[in-house]
Amino acid sequence: MRHTFHLLGPPEVRRGTAVVEVGHARRLSVLAVLLVDVNQVVGVDKLLARVWGDTPPRQVKAALYSYMSRLRSALDIPIVRRSGGYVLEADPQDVDLHRFRALVSHGRHDEALALVRGEPFEGLHGEWFASLRETLAGEIAAAELDHVDTLLAAGEHESLLPGLTTRASERPLDERLAGQLMRALIGADRRSDALAHYTSLRHRLADELGLDPGPALRDLAASLHRPQWNPSRFPPSPEAFTGMERELAALDQDAPIVTITGLAGAGKTRLALHWAHEHAADYPDGRLFADLGDRDPADVVREFITALGTTPDGIPPEPHAQTALYRTLLADRRMLVVLDNAADTAQVVPLLPGTARCRVIVTSRERLPGLVTAHGARPVVLG
Repeated sequence: MRHTFHLLGPPEVRRGTAVVEVGHARRLSVLAVLLVDVNQVVGVDKLLARVWGDTPPRQVKAALYSYMSRLRSALDIPIVRRSGGYVLEADPQDVDLHRFRALVSHGRHDEALALVRGEPFEGLHGEWFASLRETLAGEIAAAELDHVDTLLAAGEHESLLPGLTTRASERPLDERLAGQLMRALIGADRRSDALAHYTSLRHRLADELGLDPGPALRDLAASLHRPQWNPSRFPPSPEAFTGMERELAALDQDAPIVTITGLAGAGKTRLALHWAHEHAADYPDGRLFADLGDRDPADVVREFITALGTTPDGIPPEPHAQTALYRTLLADRRMLVVLDNAADTAQVVPLLPGTARCRVIVTSRERLPGLVTAHGARPVVLG
């Protein structure tokens, strides 16, 4: 029966759903060291140092050999002596620590965070475990922030406010967290509260660290003072447009994202632009247009940020921060965004406003199933 190993909380081993009795904390520590480096040889000296520190007791190697024997017996899993050390052979996906890191690397932060049951390696002592615990606390906090960015992009401003407010009070100098709280407040139409939080953070940074907020946070605050720009970056309406009544009716249906797909020459761009010009009055805060082709979406994000009134020195250098700023600028606007000639879903996702108040029309020769399944896009197929 399959074993699963849990380190992101009180360490335990399960065989199926049953908890396996491993033994006292020292034996659990030996197991934990092997699981951290699963399928890799851990040298005896390294293992002893991690479990017992710099001053191991006499006869410590005899104790280690005894622990290994008891672990093999209790768990019935391969712990092999090899090349001056030991290796525990198991599927890394059965170890919550390694599964957590794999999920984070694939952007599946909600699933990764669901694996965390408490303080990692709870009850295990020593400098090595303390250092690893600190490292993992940072990884978990980063995954939480990344997950919040995803939820903010999806327009979950109101639901995030209680948790963000609590975390911001616990970590008052964390600028990324402060930016997230400000974006949630802006998206919830609480711009004055967002500005008040920035002012409080700015004073605290100056008093306690002698620092100013970073450029991304400064520009986010500056956007609260700027007049709302209403850009209109559209090609002219196509001349002599006729037909496509069924497709125009489909575009009239309420959906934050619509894909218009079909072969070259099917009239995708003409349809999108005709509808956009006919419905310009429905989007009083402006319209954005980009012919994507083979362009890097990060370049388009920067163009859109500039069109929305941000000066070049106010654009943060990191692509994820640029996308966050773009979505913040659109958070309380009603705008139409047309993304023409998209190559694939990945090219489009960074350009999604993340709010249902905006409308996005995407044209492509591809069907873009990722936009339909993951982002709820309504497909309109020509031809």
